[in-house]
Amino acid sequence: MRREVFGVPGGAVRAHLPDLGRYRLVVFDLDGTLYHQGPVRRGMLTELLLSRPMVGEPDRLQRLSILHQFRRLREEMARDACIGFDTRLFSRLSDQTGQNETILRRLVKDWMEDRPLRRLLAARVAGAPQLFSGLRAQGTQIAVWSDYPVEHKLAVLGLKADHVISALDPDIAALKPAPAGLNRLLERTAIPPSAVLMVGDRDSHDGAAARAVNVDFLLRARKGPAGIPRIKDFRGLAAQVAQGPA
Repeated sequence: MRREVFGVPGGAVRAHLPDLGRYRLVVFDLDGTLYHQGPVRRGMLTELLLSRPMVGEPDRLQRLSILHQFRRLREEMARDACIGFDTRLFSRLSDQTGQNETILRRLVKDWMEDRPLRRLLAARVAGAPQLFSGLRAQGTQIAVWSDYPVEHKLAVLGLKADHVISALDPDIAALKPAPAGLNRLLERTAIPPSAVLMVGDRDSHDGAAARAVNVDFLLRARKGPAGIPRIKDFRGLAAQVAQGPA
């Protein structure tokens, strides 16, 4: 990735857009990268607090606490590079909450996978469909690698990828920043790391995974660490690929 910088108001500097023509594979994170998580989470919080639990399920505040603990445990397991995390995660969650694992899995699937789907399209990051279409037109392969299930979210967002990988896949079974998903993609495509770009919203997870296998990284966020190439949305990149080679 080119590292030139240009001045922006206030004396700050920001990296130029990467030259997408030099990459044969672009790997996107999903949550927080292809759609904005803020409005989705706020909407889900309101829905959760207003929705009556089904018979035998935890009440509103218990559900909120359980989902918070679920996210916290996942972050701990990501930090500790816990392989085969899913079984241990729900076992620990059950111990901490006193809830049956079957109820917990149903609760997480309902509130973190299924119900948010209808909110994703409205939160899609600007330029994403155009960028995907442009990459495909120029012959660049597209992959989506997420710590959560991918297929339904991608379909709702109206996006298609050549490769889809989740941390829950049996041959991955690891959360970012472990680079298992990237390694699997490199093996599957036989594309060298120098021709791969990773795009994500968390430098501590997506960026760290990319650096672990010498893959270029682009941060999709409004703010980020100094020196990390960053974009707010995909409109600039979509315009670049639409223009074709210089």
